[in-house]
Order: sequence, then structure tokens, then C-alpha cells
Amino acid sequence: MNKPQGWIFFDIDGTLLHTPGAGRAAFAQAFAEAFGWEQGVEHINFYGATDLNVFRQICRERGVEPNAEMERAFFERLAPALETRLTARPPVLFQGVEKILERLSKEWKLGVITGNIETTARAKLRHAGIDHYFSCGGFGCGHADRIEIARHALEHAGLPERAVLIGDTPSDINAAKANGMTAIAVATGGFTAEELEIAAADFVLNDLTDTEKVLSILENGVLE
Repeated sequence: MNKPQGWIFFDIDGTLLHTPGAGRAAFAQAFAEAFGWEQGVEHINFYGATDLNVFRQICRERGVEPNAEMERAFFERLAPALETRLTARPPVLFQGVEKILERLSKEWKLGVITGNIETTARAKLRHAGIDHYFSCGGFGCGHADRIEIARHALEHAGLPERAVLIGDTPSDINAAKANGMTAIAVATGGFTAEELEIAAADFVLNDLTDTEKVLSILENGVLE
């Protein structure tokens, strides 16, 4: 088989791995350190969200209009807070993830498209032992819109003619579609396979354990 020309981008949380409680605890610590707020984020739905959206939502709930200086103060503290927690308790990879990444990396270029800021995204990948698979990405640094994040990732990859986004939420599907990417959805996050089908994913998988099925999708027209 000739090597296809194309990129495969992955969302991180809910798609590749999960960090039980670490993200929410890091957010609470960063709010405390930056502003002295005792602020939990248990009520926030992180599925499909971006770090910047969550930060802005919390500020507005407290009657504060966030500005660039506040964002900088918060995110400077979020990264080390998360790093400490991931060192103590590394992320948990979903079943089949490392196998599929190893296989795909032999034939395609891999990247990430995530609502995490770059420092926290890279920390999660590094602590999970999979950072070496990814050569570029789009991150939620200054961007609250996943469509815009995906656009930046494609630009960093040289605007490939064919690209795939694998994610676990309707937000990932929307970002893929808006940027002319094929949307593959996995029901490993907060949405069922049926919900992802309704959101118009091109392909829906229960998880990433069936390596041959993923390869079949990619090799039969998606990334030829």
C-alpha cells in the first residue's frame, strides 16, 4: 500500500485518556492562587469545552468580566497545578489507544486538536507516555472556539488536503466539519454512540480497541 498523504488529529480528554479529578482540582487551585477565590468547578461540563471558556464562565458567574491580564494570571498557575497532580497520579489511557497510535504513526502524521492550553495538553500527553506520537497541534491558547483551534492545527500542519479529527464530542464533530475534515467519533467520553451519530459524525466507534476497523476506515477513501 502506498503511504497516504494526510493527517490524523486527536482530541485528548475523553478520546485518548482521562485524568480522574486532576483537571478540576487544578482549576480550583489556580483560581485560589491567582485571585484568592474558593471556587470549585464541579458544576461545569468539561465535555467539548475549552479551558478558556471554562475560565470565562466562572468569572462571569462571579460577576467579573475577565480580561487578558486575568487570563494570563490564571493560566500561569493552572499548568504547574496540573503538573503536580499528574506527577502523583498519571493519566489513564483508554484501552487500545497506545496500540492504535503506534500503528497509525507508521503511515500517517499525527497531531492533536484540544481545548486544553498547550502546556496542560503536553503535560497530559507526556505523563501518559504518548507525547512522542504527535508532531503538531491546535490548542486552546487564546481561543475559546474549537472550530478556530482546528483551523490553527491545520495551518500548522501545512493545510493538508486530507485530514481526520477523532474526538468524543459533538464539538469535535462540528470543528471537523467546519474545516473540511473527516469526523470520526468515539463513545469513550460523555456522549453515547447514538448521540454522536445524531451529531453527524462521518463514522462512530464505541472505542479505539478495534485497530483493523480504524485502519479500514482510513484506508478506504478517507486518507487515500
